Amino acid sequence: MVRNMRGVIEQYKGQFVSIFNPSSRCMQAGSLAMGCVGFIASCGLAPAAALAQDNGGEPTRLQGVTVTDSAVEDGYKAEAISSPKATAPLIDTPRTVNVITGAVLEATASYSLQDALRTIPGITLGAGEGGTASADIPMIRGVDATSDTYVDGARDIGSQTRETFAVERIEVFKGPNSAFGGRGAAAGSINIVSKLPQDTDFATAQITGGTSDFKRASVDVNRKVGDKLAFRINAMWQDADVAGRDEVFDNRWGVAPSVTWGVGTDTQMTLSYYHYETDAMPDYGIPLTTSGQLAGGVRKPADTDYDNFYGLLDRDFQKTNINSVTALFSHDFGGGWLLSNTARWSHSSNRYVVTNPDDSKGNVVNGYVWRGNKSRHSNNEALVDTLNLAGQFETGGIQHSIAIGAEFSTAKTINRGYTVTDAVSGNSCDAALLAANICTTLANPNPHDEYLGTVALSTGVPTRTDATDYGFYAFDTITIIPQLLLNGGIRWNHYSVDATGLARGATIPYSIGNKSGVFSYQGGIVFKPIENASLYVSYADAYTPSGTDVGEGASGISTTNEGYRPQRTRNWEVGAKADLLGGALGLTAALFEMKRDNIVQEDANGDTSPIANKARYRGFELGANGKIGPVSLFAGYSYVDSELQDGSVNDGNVMPQAPKHNLTATASVQVTEAFSIGGGAYHASKRYADAANLNSADGYWRFDANASYRINDHFDVRVNIQNIGDERYVIKLRNPHFAVPAAGRQALLTLTARY
Repeated sequence: MVRNMRGVIEQYKGQFVSIFNPSSRCMQAGSLAMGCVGFIASCGLAPAAALAQDNGGEPTRLQGVTVTDSAVEDGYKAEAISSPKATAPLIDTPRTVNVITGAVLEATASYSLQDALRTIPGITLGAGEGGTASADIPMIRGVDATSDTYVDGARDIGSQTRETFAVERIEVFKGPNSAFGGRGAAAGSINIVSKLPQDTDFATAQITGGTSDFKRASVDVNRKVGDKLAFRINAMWQDADVAGRDEVFDNRWGVAPSVTWGVGTDTQMTLSYYHYETDAMPDYGIPLTTSGQLAGGVRKPADTDYDNFYGLLDRDFQKTNINSVTALFSHDFGGGWLLSNTARWSHSSNRYVVTNPDDSKGNVVNGYVWRGNKSRHSNNEALVDTLNLAGQFETGGIQHSIAIGAEFSTAKTINRGYTVTDAVSGNSCDAALLAANICTTLANPNPHDEYLGTVALSTGVPTRTDATDYGFYAFDTITIIPQLLLNGGIRWNHYSVDATGLARGATIPYSIGNKSGVFSYQGGIVFKPIENASLYVSYADAYTPSGTDVGEGASGISTTNEGYRPQRTRNWEVGAKADLLGGALGLTAALFEMKRDNIVQEDANGDTSPIANKARYRGFELGANGKIGPVSLFAGYSYVDSELQDGSVNDGNVMPQAPKHNLTATASVQVTEAFSIGGGAYHASKRYADAANLNSADGYWRFDANASYRINDHFDVRVNIQNIGDERYVIKLRNPHFAVPAAGRQALLTLTARY
């Protein structure tokens, strides 16, 4: 391990030299990791000394952390994650974790999960097509995390697009995370923390208007009734077009009431309900160049206006409907021991017909686009329960902060799809297909063209997929001495999936399935040279069995992979963290190496197909969040050097959806007590959509700006200008057909009332 990490450090030392001034303290150390560690530690000496004086010369450290309620965030920095499984604060957690606080969501006008994820590095967005649903597809370091998204710690796999009106903050875990979250989580996971009742009274209402006919209203009301009862309700309505995308709209509304009994006491019970609906025009963007149109088989987004929309308003639609009920229970026994349970039922539906701007008829090279279609009518129902006991104790003078528990989940997905019958068929965009509006021109499509065909809910055999997941886990942070901590975790998990009906368009002649029981591990050593800084090395793995994408409305299991053993992902990480300026500013630096094996897997009899998509990822990530005087900062940079190692003609190629460079920086300056100004800079380098590295999209820079003014104690106004330079870049790239442009420039004006 040491030899491997030394190789990583030496390989990327040059990358740091090209980014930072060689005379900086990080470069003077002669090694990137050790240089940054020395910088972080030395910068923290003064705050640490001040903290020691404040505590009578005896600095104290939080040995573990248990969070049962979401905390109202006032700034850009979080101290801990929300899960009761956490056994240490973030500074002593030996892995990379990014937390998007409520303050960041508000300042950046991030009204969806996709909007919010632009503020952290190492995240790209995938696009749905045939077997993959048109929905949120976040990718962490190039690996799909769709089925690794959680709400309040409970896996939430339904195919959907996600809003932020009822979100307190978003936590992104980088690196394999099966020990913490269960099967999957090959490159990390995402946890969405809900707004729940607080032990106080407040009310907030917001009205937002903007260009592209943007209209939005939201309310957040929290009320304490008596000594023990509190309730909270969040609601939102939005009617808006998508800036820079002709005729594309995104309308939605939602409501999220919750009530807590025992608020502020040792025993609490919270019951919450979430309802969210969307009515949108799905957008598969613009076509790629025709196969063979460019030399060497290269395919890029077609040379056309990025405003062009090739869909049909007369045919296309997307409607989603989400309902969930969550029950949270906790009891504090005292002495640092807490028992908690999370139970969650959810139902989601995703129905759509969407135009695929396809080149399959060899048409783009001739200036035409075939309006292919994709459809889905899926329903997902899931039940999740997690029981956790967290506490602290000593053995022989050694401090332990532990969390042990059990989890169970079951999910059922039924996908039927639609039968879309065009009025005319053919193998090329000839006069007949153009007259029937099944084809259109590349340069001037008309979304208002009449659709002459028919759309009906499919009467064929639907795909039905049932999945069951249960596991047992234990985590412990052991304080050997105040300067040395050991962090470890283990989980045994059993996952089974069964499918009948249709899978990927082919009839399954019998019920198929897959079962697996696997141990997952994570571990780390944390050294604290001073109270407010830590150096660490850690290891974690993950396993992903066949069929984990059950929530997308596809089975994820077929006759070709039902016998496969779970694929493994392994990750080594070495890093440093520090809280400076009295804890106001947090700095992080980490080097990592992640390997994915067995992607074409070994079956239960030991037989294997030829290895494909065996991959290695190496890189580093830097982060800064918090306050420096009047400046609030939430920034990060990630470098990912990925390589396909499958022995095929693609050996050595870059892995799909993994750009080498990704920079995010969100900042604001408090100019006066009432006025602040800020903005964001976001960059990603070139990325590919396929293992052959033939389909690609160029890198981009995007800049945002915002300003806010507090009128008085109850009212403030904020202006956001998103994508101020109107940069027309590709935000989603799908092999082999299309690329989705990001939204263009948009100005938003928000009036907020607070009581």
